[in-house]
Amino acid sequence: MMSRLLIVFLFAFASIGTMNAQEKVSKKITVTGMVTDYGNKPIKGAFIFVDSLKTKIKTNKKGYYKIKLDPKAKLLTVFSINHGIIDIDYNKQEKVNFIFPENSEIVTQEELTDIGYDFSYNGRYKGEDASYDNYRDIFELLRSRFTNVQVRGETIRILGTGATISSNDGSIPPIFIVNGSQVSSIASIAPIDIKSIVVERTTTSLYGSRGAGGIIKIVLK
Repeated sequence: MMSRLLIVFLFAFASIGTMNAQEKVSKKITVTGMVTDYGNKPIKGAFIFVDSLKTKIKTNKKGYYKIKLDPKAKLLTVFSINHGIIDIDYNKQEKVNFIFPENSEIVTQEELTDIGYDFSYNGRYKGEDASYDNYRDIFELLRSRFTNVQVRGETIRILGTGATISSNDGSIPPIFIVNGSQVSSIASIAPIDIKSIVVERTTTSLYGSRGAGGIIKIVLK
């Protein structure tokens, strides 16, 4: 009888541990931060994007924002109509500040809409949806899921990078990073094998002129 009770106790203890571990993994991270210009002046009404998806979150009059993120989030972006755009890689930080440089390019809402961003969407970011198996190929996936990506055949352009698609193959393609390594093509990757995919515009000189067309980062299952 005692051994049975011990087994039941150990099973219950293990179940509680598993539930706590699952809750810990899925728990969203509360991220806060400030958006300011080069003179440390707060920027009001800046839009917050997560993994290229617009959220309902905007900065208040003090330039402050607060958002809950899924741990799988990879990229935070801020759009200011009067200051431009900044991308920051997200690595589970609880505080992310954005500072626009003095020479930042002014971007209007109409221009942002023209390059594929839907300002009529008013949803909240709910974490990364990794259910990609309904797409025929990687090109259909990119065309359907990312409003800032233009696909013609197997030619990919990230809108807003300054790169162009042309019939004489003079376009600047994005850099493809798969499981941390750069590859020349992603055509053979099946959507069902993808765990996560992030589209970025490069904001540093890390990739030099090669990064002018942006970056597509893919993690396989």
